[in-house]
Amino acid sequence: MAIRSVSGPWRGGRASSPLRNGGYVMITLIIAIAVLTVFMLMAVPLWQTAMQREAEEELIFRGRQYVTAIGRYLKKHNNLYAQNLQILHLEKFLRRLYKDPMTDDGRWDMVFQDNSTAAPKLLVVPPEQAKAYVGRAVLIGVCSSSPETGFREYRGKKKYNEWAFYFGGKENEDMPELHYVGR
Repeated sequence: MAIRSVSGPWRGGRASSPLRNGGYVMITLIIAIAVLTVFMLMAVPLWQTAMQREAEEELIFRGRQYVTAIGRYLKKHNNLYAQNLQILHLEKFLRRLYKDPMTDDGRWDMVFQDNSTAAPKLLVVPPEQAKAYVGRAVLIGVCSSSPETGFREYRGKKKYNEWAFYFGGKENEDMPELHYVGR
């Protein structure tokens, strides 16, 4: 009697159907998705932190651009101060009016130096109230309007609305006292 090989779904007494093997593939796939989800959840806070740190660097860069533009305006106009930020752009001291990267609306508060008192004061003024200060104070810089706390300190301050960028300020010294108008 000759032995014939058996082909088909039955080999060695058990089934090797694609459905039975598909269960192992499905379990492996579910485990892989779960592991990837855990790694993604761990990566999101790191990504958010990196984005906020990048925005802080951009805030400092943009603030310094305004300070440089104010200094160049003063030099060209025989120590006369600009009355608003738009003049700096119109006269080509700024390539564009930079937005505050820490706020949704991109609005900067303006920094004025009030020389009417014995000791000059730095005033942080919202842009809608700035016209009231033209003539009695001079525009010397910008300040973020975001009350959020940063990851880093800038000149001894942690909150973005305490990071004033103004002409005459020294980067290696602590921020002087700021007087907030309209708050």
